[in-house]
Amino acid sequence: MEASNIHAVARDLRHATRCGSPLTPAGFEALDLELACEIAALGRELALADGDRVAGYKIGLTAASARASYRYESPVHGYVLESTLSPSGSFVETQQLSNPMVEAEIAFTIGSPLDDPATSVQDVIEATESVAPALEIIDSRWSGGAASLPLLVADNTNAAAAVVGEPVRLPADIADATSLLTVGGAQHPGSTDSVLGNPLESVAWLARHLAALGSGLKPGDVVLSGSMNVPVSLGNAAAASAQISRLGTVHASFR
Repeated sequence: MEASNIHAVARDLRHATRCGSPLTPAGFEALDLELACEIAALGRELALADGDRVAGYKIGLTAASARASYRYESPVHGYVLESTLSPSGSFVETQQLSNPMVEAEIAFTIGSPLDDPATSVQDVIEATESVAPALEIIDSRWSGGAASLPLLVADNTNAAAAVVGEPVRLPADIADATSLLTVGGAQHPGSTDSVLGNPLESVAWLARHLAALGSGLKPGDVVLSGSMNVPVSLGNAAAASAQISRLGTVHASFR
């Protein structure tokens, strides 16, 4: 794929993100992971050029079943834009989304740099300023969804929006947290089993991965550590909430 085509795909995905016009995946069957990362990086630059700011990161494919579905052995990451973050109780616009889905997550706020390729769980504990319950709303800008890992990565791992609850100090037993996601009255339980077995390890993976790319986590970064449940379609639901043990509850309304 030529450089001009890569830029065109990034622009089209950015347009789809803002206007809700999904792209057809036909013709991108040969897209590889390296080019997908370039497209995602270009999309990030386009967002910054529009005046947005990167507020942190999200981690995807933290569940073994999700990795197996893409035939990939490790998680993937995307960026979180400031414009897509809201506090608990917010109204989230979803009219521009094609098939929004909801996940219960634990959001970390980083208090000190994590940029070591050997970052450990203990390093994450010491660097964490606070944690909070969160709802992540995901959506694919590819018509019918991302059928391959490169399509998922190029589209910033389906990032759409996130609603973050009140921050609390990191509990010592965060690895044992459970969740109860409620969407339109239906309840969906979850646990950290789907977050690499421990959200601290998920954040440590991200720090190591970013360090290998020449960057890292900075103070103030918000990290969505991975879904605690199988993504649930929002459908026509007007509200959703997630209760996460040891952390509290976060809720959002949709319009």
